Amino acid sequence: MDANWLTGLSMAQFLALITLLAVGAFTPGPNTTIAAVTGANFGLRATLPHCIGVAFGFASIVALCATGVGALILASPMLARAIHVVGVAYLLWLAWKIARSASLAEKTVLKPMNVWQSAAFQYANIKAWMLALAVAASYMAGAPSPAQRIALVSTVFGVFGFFSNGAYGLLGASLRHWLAQGNRVRWFNGTMGLALGVTAVWIALAAQPH
Repeated sequence: MDANWLTGLSMAQFLALITLLAVGAFTPGPNTTIAAVTGANFGLRATLPHCIGVAFGFASIVALCATGVGALILASPMLARAIHVVGVAYLLWLAWKIARSASLAEKTVLKPMNVWQSAAFQYANIKAWMLALAVAASYMAGAPSPAQRIALVSTVFGVFGFFSNGAYGLLGASLRHWLAQGNRVRWFNGTMGLALGVTAVWIALAAQPH
C-alpha cells in the first residue's frame, strides 16, 4: 500500500502516525477508564455511545487544530485555562460518581455517557487539544491536498478512538458475572473512581496551559 495516492504522506509517515495513535489510544486514560466502568456496570452495548462520542470528538478536534482553530484557542491563556479547569473538574466529579456506585447498573448514581456527552468531554480535555496540535503540526504541513490530509488524519484518529474504547468496554463487560458476586463491584468501582481521580490530579499538575 502506498499512502501517497491520497495525501502525499510517505509510507513511513503513515506508519508513524498509526503507531502514535495506537499508543495514545490504547494506553489507559480517562476515556478508557470510563469505557471499562460502563462495560462492567451496564454491558458492552452501553459503551457504544461513549465510543462514538470519543471518535467524533477526537476527529473534530484534530480537524479544528489542522485548520488553525486549535492554536488560536490554546494561544488564549484565559480560554486554555478554562478548558483545563473544566476538564479536571469534570473528571473529579465523574470519579466521585463512579466510586459511589455500589451495585451493577445503579443508574441512580452512575449513568452511561451518551454520544454528545462523550464528544463534549473530549473538548474539555486539554491533553486532547495538545495531542491534536502536535499531530496537526507534524502531519499537515506541506500537504498537496490539505482537505484530504485533514480527512485522513481525522478519520484515523476517530477509528482508533472508537476501537480502543470498545476494547476496554469489552474487557469491562467480560467482568460483569464475576463482579456480581459479593462486594466485588463496590471495590471495582471504588478502585476505578480512585484511578480516575488520580488521573485528574495528574492532569491538573502536569498539563497546565501556559
